[in-house]
Amino acid sequence: MLKWCTVNFEYSLGLPPDSIAVSADVRKKMNLSPGRQITLWVGNRRVSVRFLGHNNPTPDRVLYVAANLQPIILLPAPATLNLAAGSNPETLRLGPLIGIFANRFSKTVKPFGEQTSFFRKLRSAADGLNAFCFAFCPSDIDWENKVIRGSIPPLPHDERSGWQTLPLPFPDVIYDRGLFPKGDKRRIATETRMVLRKYPGVKLFNPAFFGKWKTHKLLSKHEVLHGHLPKTRLYTNPADIFELLGKHGIVYLKPSGGSSGRGIIRIAVSPAGYTVNFRESGQVKALQAAKGAELAPYLKEILKGRRYIVQQGLKLARINGCPFDIRVLMQRNRSGSWLRTGMAVRVASPGNFISNLHAGGHAEKISSVLPRVFPDLNLAGKAINEIRRVCALIASWVTAEGHPLFGEIAVDLGIDESCKVWIIELNAVPGRSVFRRIKSKEILAQAISRPIEFAYFISGFAPQSTK
Repeated sequence: MLKWCTVNFEYSLGLPPDSIAVSADVRKKMNLSPGRQITLWVGNRRVSVRFLGHNNPTPDRVLYVAANLQPIILLPAPATLNLAAGSNPETLRLGPLIGIFANRFSKTVKPFGEQTSFFRKLRSAADGLNAFCFAFCPSDIDWENKVIRGSIPPLPHDERSGWQTLPLPFPDVIYDRGLFPKGDKRRIATETRMVLRKYPGVKLFNPAFFGKWKTHKLLSKHEVLHGHLPKTRLYTNPADIFELLGKHGIVYLKPSGGSSGRGIIRIAVSPAGYTVNFRESGQVKALQAAKGAELAPYLKEILKGRRYIVQQGLKLARINGCPFDIRVLMQRNRSGSWLRTGMAVRVASPGNFISNLHAGGHAEKISSVLPRVFPDLNLAGKAINEIRRVCALIASWVTAEGHPLFGEIAVDLGIDESCKVWIIELNAVPGRSVFRRIKSKEILAQAISRPIEFAYFISGFAPQSTK
């Protein structure tokens, strides 16, 4: 039976070396007996200490640790954390420590690029659960000494303090937000993930990316989800394109590992032969080919040897003549349950075939879009219910067949003119900007807090709601 309580953690110069003490209420809560030898765990750091007991009547629950242990424990103090004891009465854990794995930039104001502000908000959410949060990149890890040079974010409202970088223990849980550019950085990050997934005492959640071909194969195994997938195949040669073009008139080529709408190519049968649309330097460009043989050199230049999928073009519903998709954020909470955090619509800019916000699209509330697209309220209601059902099935299937430590998934969906819901893409490192643009403070708050809640859940510390 897990015993735990929240404590104010401090180092004490007044304690003998290698000892700890607690306020009277903590001693009673944790059923600790003076004179016992105890192993104290902080992240991957453990130290054998003598429990001295304490008679301090202060109403604040306090854990005092001898000052000589600071270079071993490494955790900065004071801090409000959770103290837990499991079935072994000789072991105490202090934490949880939550690490954010990310790409570090050589900047002082935004050390983690566009994600810097998000990480500050994650730190605030962690404080609310009495957890310790820091960010780090692969080069911050000292494998030999089992230390991470982590960066502690200032709180969102703190305009004076900067990021504090300190040697820290390996965390209990790692939230993977690693978006690394191609080349050495991505290669090293991939190698680092492989080690962290198996590292003793560490749980890495969202431990894999959703390559488009891998995602298609995973979802194709589900008897219901299979019917919501466009016809898709891995591109090997132009024949893969022409077979789907012959059946559907339009196909999309998508980089299997791409994101933000980059690298997508649209090919359509036209009266003059074929029309190829793609984005380059922020502009939608078009190429014309009279025969299939003329497409080969174009494709070779555009694809540039990258891994692509070929996907059936869908006759999706439009709003004001523009295509749109629906972004649904699925996340797990502090009890490990999947919840639908929020939904929003991304509408392509006029003349564009990609609705992604990075490609010039804009965001709208789903409650304002669907009734305009489907004036029949029964159809609009049917679409909403089907979206909810499909996303719930995806979340449960991904954890059952993909990996049990997925904690959040962004699902991108399309709706065709007959109101059928189609699965377009999954994203394991979702952004939150679409919800910021529709000005939904409630969704944004949950989108930030739930990854920390899930990290808390898998860390092994008691759910905060049972306090």
